[in-house]
Amino acid sequence: MLTSLQSINLAATKALALAASAQAGQAGPTPPTFWMPKGASTIAPGVDHTLDVINWICYFFFALVVVLTAVFAVKYRHRKGERFGSDHPHHNTPLELFWTIVPTILVIGIFVVGFRSYLDIYTAPKNAFDIKVTAQKWAWSFQYPNGAQSDDLYVPAGKPVRLVLRSSDVLHSLYIPDFRVKRDIVPGRYTYAWFQCDYPTGMPGKDVRDPNAKTVEGALDAAQAHALFCTEYCGTGHSKMNRYVYVLDEASFNQWMVDQSQWIDKIPEEELYFKAGPKIFGRCVQCHSLDGSNGIGPTWKGIVDRVKAYPFVGEGKKYATYQDYIRTSILAPGDYVVPPYANAMPTFKGQLNDKAIDAVIGYMEHLDEFDPKTGKYLKADAAK
Repeated sequence: MLTSLQSINLAATKALALAASAQAGQAGPTPPTFWMPKGASTIAPGVDHTLDVINWICYFFFALVVVLTAVFAVKYRHRKGERFGSDHPHHNTPLELFWTIVPTILVIGIFVVGFRSYLDIYTAPKNAFDIKVTAQKWAWSFQYPNGAQSDDLYVPAGKPVRLVLRSSDVLHSLYIPDFRVKRDIVPGRYTYAWFQCDYPTGMPGKDVRDPNAKTVEGALDAAQAHALFCTEYCGTGHSKMNRYVYVLDEASFNQWMVDQSQWIDKIPEEELYFKAGPKIFGRCVQCHSLDGSNGIGPTWKGIVDRVKAYPFVGEGKKYATYQDYIRTSILAPGDYVVPPYANAMPTFKGQLNDKAIDAVIGYMEHLDEFDPKTGKYLKADAAK
């Protein structure tokens, strides 16, 4: 019974989305309103419609109460010379029935509409495309069925997508305003969120998080992508968890997954540190700096010399080489915590393979070749 109701509600929501797009006379997201941003998912029109109904009910009764209050204050005010008496009504059955029955009907109606939307939003279709999402202080990691990973979210257009959410440390919350999707992420528990966007945004032609990046021909403007936020305060780097969602047509998305899963394998060993290193550092910059400034974790400036000086690093010691220590710190960061920093770094086991770790170590060994502010390779033109 419940499954049938969910199927009916899902079909109704999709029909409402198509009707809204047709009514707007556009093949794209619904335009933003006073209260809501643009609606780019199939559930957005239903959510917006529910909000509009509730808002107009509130507007009506707010105006009614304010107007009646003003009228009654003037009409029944105490006038000079009048005595207070008991000749006023004490009971009005029709009025009392009216203000009891009508609000009850309205509340029941709101509940029915809201519950139908709730079923649609929380129940993903059986053919949904699964993407694993890991939230951590202070970054997102998106993993795809073929093993590809990304820092921004890429999804196929015209297909339901289910996000399998987990946290590796504290409470987080995933919010995509344009899709009307928000879900809390609780440590030690899996939660789910789903959406379907039928309108491709295209591939980014530049890093939209870097306003100084040069735009190449055909680049995707940041305004065309969909913003993704963490809306549960999770510490000092909470504001750094802003990301973007890119919607690609099926062919482009499939090709992107293949390229993303193999990108580091195509880089020669001698070029790893300056081609793969900066990209991987993008996942570390929330906590580590290159210029010596303090952060959540220790700066990478001079990190190789510092590690070599540790009493437990060297031949015959716990870590034979500084590379061993760095590798262990990436895969098991709690093995040794550099004072006075807290044990806040999540493990990257399963996220970075041996080649990626080699790229990080090489990056650390050649920091003088990178911009300490942006982390970009200073000899990029010569490397092409």
